[in-house]
Amino acid sequence: MASATSGASSGASLERSAIDGYFSRQLKLRHLQLLVALADRQTVGKVAEALHVTQPAVSKMVNEMEKGIGVPLFERDGRRIRPTAYGECLIRHARELLLHAQRASEELHAMTSGIGGRVEVGVLSVAAPILIPAAVALFKQRSPTATVCLHEGTLDQLVPALRAGQLDMIVGRLARGLSAPEFTSEPLFDDPTVIVVARTHPLASRKRIKWADLAGLAWIVPSAGAPMHRHLLSVLEAHGVGTPINTIESVVIDANVGMLQSYPVLGLLPRSLARHHEEGGVLKILPLSLGAALGPVSTTWRADADDTPATALFRACLSEAAKVARV
Repeated sequence: MASATSGASSGASLERSAIDGYFSRQLKLRHLQLLVALADRQTVGKVAEALHVTQPAVSKMVNEMEKGIGVPLFERDGRRIRPTAYGECLIRHARELLLHAQRASEELHAMTSGIGGRVEVGVLSVAAPILIPAAVALFKQRSPTATVCLHEGTLDQLVPALRAGQLDMIVGRLARGLSAPEFTSEPLFDDPTVIVVARTHPLASRKRIKWADLAGLAWIVPSAGAPMHRHLLSVLEAHGVGTPINTIESVVIDANVGMLQSYPVLGLLPRSLARHHEEGGVLKILPLSLGAALGPVSTTWRADADDTPATALFRACLSEAAKVARV
């Protein structure tokens, strides 16, 4: 038994040594590009056309990789090729490495051309209307040639992009959505959700409003399953108000503000934005508290990410803008 175990261990060491040797001496950027192209295009002909090489050259490179690594990376399915489990593993890492190579190229170009760098920012809707414009204005004042690229989305869209290094940070109400040790989060300010109506809504002119006054009214609510959706239903139930049956599900804030003005409906907005529209004579905040449902608006980034001057500056601008946005 000891001899068999020793032989298996020796074989595993040889395999590990062969893979390490191939990665350190032979694997090149063009191999990574080929892996991703094969995964995306699935035929040798399309890959050859995309990479401006011949089909035999594609097949030769794949054979070289499989021989060097020692495992099959692709299998044929008619004219198409599909990655094996080994291939899928390598393709996943290839995408990340190519992304980092692209970012390195962009950063070096920025440094050599005198441009101040680039920041990729994921934005949740709670931060988009008030905080982000103020932070971007400060950022551009201090680094006019730097580029900030904004990507609005939901948590399930933005978090994978942050993990993959496609985003430098996410700004929004994230404290409970991003609690993993792989992330670092900096609270900016509390921005509780409030109930709003248009100035033309019947409730807007009332001096006193009770929860019972909301019974049977139409609502714009977050998507079913969202934390605020569940919280709203629990608050209404606690105050004896039935579940709304006339609802519009939407997290598109600009559209929600427009619908509030064109239809007699109740809506939910971050308090900072609601006060902005209230001061503008567009909306009215109802004096009914939903309590503390979600965490503060925060900036979140990967704990293992290296700061660039541009990312550090943008986070500083967010903190400064948040001081003005605090309500």
